[in-house]
Amino acid sequence: MNALEVNYWLKQHWKLLLLSIVAVVLLADVIFQIVYPSSRLIPSVVVDGASVGGMKYADAAKKLDGLYGDLKLDIYFGENDAAFQSPKMSEVGIAVDNTARLQKITYPFYLRIIPTSIWWASALSKPGDIAYSYDKTKIASYTTSKVGDDCSVVPQNASLKLVDSKLQLVPSVAGGTCDINEFQDALAAVEPSAYKANQVRVSINATPAPVTDDMARELAGTLNARLANPMPIAVDSETDTVPGRVVLGWLDFTAVVPEKAIDNSANQTASLKFAVNQQRMEDYLDQGIAAKLIKKPGVSKVSTQDFTETSRVNGADGRGIDLVKTTQSVEDYVNNKNQKAVGATVVVGPSTVYTRGYSPTSVGFSALLAQYAQDNPGTYGIAFTELTGVAHPRSATFQADTRMPAAGIHSLYLAYAYAMEKDAGTIRPVDVISDGEDADDCFKSMLQQFDEGCRKGFYNALGYAKIAARGKEIGLTSTVFAGEDTQTSANDLQKLLVGLYKSQLAKTQGGQNIISTLKTNNASDGIPAGSTAGSVSHAIGENDTVVNDAGIVYSTKGIYALTVLTKDGSSWEKIAGLTKKIEALKAVKVPADAR
Repeated sequence: MNALEVNYWLKQHWKLLLLSIVAVVLLADVIFQIVYPSSRLIPSVVVDGASVGGMKYADAAKKLDGLYGDLKLDIYFGENDAAFQSPKMSEVGIAVDNTARLQKITYPFYLRIIPTSIWWASALSKPGDIAYSYDKTKIASYTTSKVGDDCSVVPQNASLKLVDSKLQLVPSVAGGTCDINEFQDALAAVEPSAYKANQVRVSINATPAPVTDDMARELAGTLNARLANPMPIAVDSETDTVPGRVVLGWLDFTAVVPEKAIDNSANQTASLKFAVNQQRMEDYLDQGIAAKLIKKPGVSKVSTQDFTETSRVNGADGRGIDLVKTTQSVEDYVNNKNQKAVGATVVVGPSTVYTRGYSPTSVGFSALLAQYAQDNPGTYGIAFTELTGVAHPRSATFQADTRMPAAGIHSLYLAYAYAMEKDAGTIRPVDVISDGEDADDCFKSMLQQFDEGCRKGFYNALGYAKIAARGKEIGLTSTVFAGEDTQTSANDLQKLLVGLYKSQLAKTQGGQNIISTLKTNNASDGIPAGSTAGSVSHAIGENDTVVNDAGIVYSTKGIYALTVLTKDGSSWEKIAGLTKKIEALKAVKVPADAR
């Protein structure tokens, strides 16, 4: 059949063809409707404003339950116009079960065989009645937390808020006492609705708020009138203006209620006061007016050698906003005590940039430690001791006797105590210490993986008395053993490290075992990150506010011991930076007379 023949046939039989296509489409539609899962709602279903079409019945019920749980319940006391609380239904233990009611929405077979019914059949069946449930335990818990066991309600004083450039009343809410059973019964009778505001009103023996609505209205009238026009503000010899609505937005309101004002007879002694919020005022001034007040300070350049200042070039003073005086001036204007506010200023001193120089001496190292701690955030306790590499080993400390949180670095003391007690035979390597690990394994876990369980296990196995006694024989003077709350000092840790290295402690085998085990731990930040050494035997400790590092550094310029205890702002990067500076100074040639 050629194209002309096909075209002729279509002209003769187009109606038949069209009917056939329609029949096929309708048949396909009916087949789709027949096989549509009975476990799902048909696509067009909307329940209580929520589209649940096409969802499984269980999922749709869960969705609706959640929507009802999120509905707000306004709780009123007595004749109060303002709600006492507006919790979610779920918060007070009021729930809706939509499972059964959704089963009323069906898609029967007789509708399935009607073409296109899947799109309109939902109009023929409606959900069933809502099933409410009440969690009495949750209702009781909410009641106790909000009104107490005696159903006592604290009155809420009237206040003000900014709405459309005017201060408007935030009404007071009377307090008083109510019947707790009535309160709970009222909650347990609420029937949540998706179509109206949900509220419940509980009777109360009312106690009026000391700051009344009339007091707040009077203050609103005064302030709105005072700031109906822009506020002039003097800036040097110029006068700028701030829109009144902006100034109103700076105000915070506080109820001032003398103790005697709690008595209703003395309500007149209570008052509503305002104060300028400094932060909001500063944010606005920074956008424009502050530019006329602020002068960036200069920079003072200071050079030092060790602890001695060798030169200084002073930078110029700057100028900034005196927020306290400016705030007071604005408040005086709002109170009609002056005719304009004043943008007050304060002198801002120059910042200081140091060029530090250090001699390769003990004094120079001491200056390096002190000034590094001064120039960086946090609190530091530091001890540095050269062990090899120079004829006259140098040492330096900074706040090294200051007691600091150990935060786990007291593992060193526990390892030493274990080595000594093992040698004395009071503890065996096979004794279980923590979670099935024996003493020798826990010794490694404690020093290599910083295992807290093993630390606690050794503390319990050895006992406070033995640990404290071993600490005393080392010569610890600042360490207080208290489990994970142990505190120590840089000098105390340094004593242990140096003693172990020199085989003066734990005899030769035990001391060197501690050092060799530390050399293979998992910590690469801190001292190792800042050192060019081939290896570092070190222990660490850390928590949310503390980073501690202490170890023996096997530097190409000589072996040294370094302990850095920090808290409140330092970091592993700062410890690494200090280590770099120490090694840079160690690389400087030592004068013949250096000590």
